[in-house]
Amino acid sequence: MADRRTNIPTEPYGTMTTKTTAPTHSVRDEIHASVTGSGPSASIAAAAAAAATIIPERRQSVFRRLSMSMGSRKSSMLPLPNQPRPNTYRMEPDNEYRFRPYRVQPKVLEILIDRLKDKTYDEATINELVKDITRNVHQLMRNFQLPRYKIIVQTVIGQKFGELLRIASRCLWDPKTDNMISVNYETKDMIAVVTVYAVYLE
Repeated sequence: MADRRTNIPTEPYGTMTTKTTAPTHSVRDEIHASVTGSGPSASIAAAAAAAATIIPERRQSVFRRLSMSMGSRKSSMLPLPNQPRPNTYRMEPDNEYRFRPYRVQPKVLEILIDRLKDKTYDEATINELVKDITRNVHQLMRNFQLPRYKIIVQTVIGQKFGELLRIASRCLWDPKTDNMISVNYETKDMIAVVTVYAVYLE
C-alpha cells in the first residue's frame, strides 16, 4: 500500500508569528515521524500535533498585537505638554481664584527682607540678585493657584545716592479681573522695588 503524505501548513494565514530555529525543526520532525505511519490515523495525529503547537503561538501573536494597539491608543489620548487649555467660555474668574493683592504683598515683602537684609550694593553681583528675587517671587505666585492668570514680575534694584527714584508703568487691561502690586524695600545703600502684574486670560 502506497505511503500517503500530507502537507500541513505550520503557520495559519493572516498571522505573523516569530519562531526560533530549534522548536520549528522539532515540530517538523514529530509531524514527519507520525505521517510516515500507516493508515489515516497517522495523518489525524499529525494534524492534531500541528494544531497543538500552532494555536498557542497564534494566541500569543494576537495578544501581542492587541496590547500594542491598546498602548498606542492610550498614548494618543494623553494631552501634549504644550497643548493649550480648552476654552471655558468664562469672561471672569471664579471668586475664590481671583488675584488678591493684600494676600500677595506681605509674602513678597518677606522675600525682599530675606534676600536683602545682609546685602550691600555690588555691581558684580547685583544682576544675579535681581534674578534670584524675581525667580522666588514667581515661584511664590505659583503657590497661590491662580488659574488662567498671566503673572509678570519686574524687579528693580538701585544704589542710594540721595536722589529721587520714580518707576512708572502703563497697561491695557480689565480692572474687574486684572490687578497689580508694588512692594518697596530699602537698606543702607540700596533700594528694591518689585512689581507683580496679574492679567486674566481666557
